[in-house]
Amino acid sequence: MEEQHCGWGIGSTVVLLIIACILFLAPLETGPLQPPPTILLLFFPVILLGILYFLHQASD
Repeated sequence: MEEQHCGWGIGSTVVLLIIACILFLAPLETGPLQPPPTILLLFFPVILLGILYFLHQASD
């Protein structure tokens, strides 16, 4: 029988830490009392989609 691999490995842990760092450190790049630039608002969904795609490919 073929063994089933669990979906939580070293790659998933690294990606989780990267996401946590982005979420905690990215707001420090914006100045006080000003909205983030449009490019930064577009940056988050693109990165999160890339991470989702990576995790989807890694789980196959």
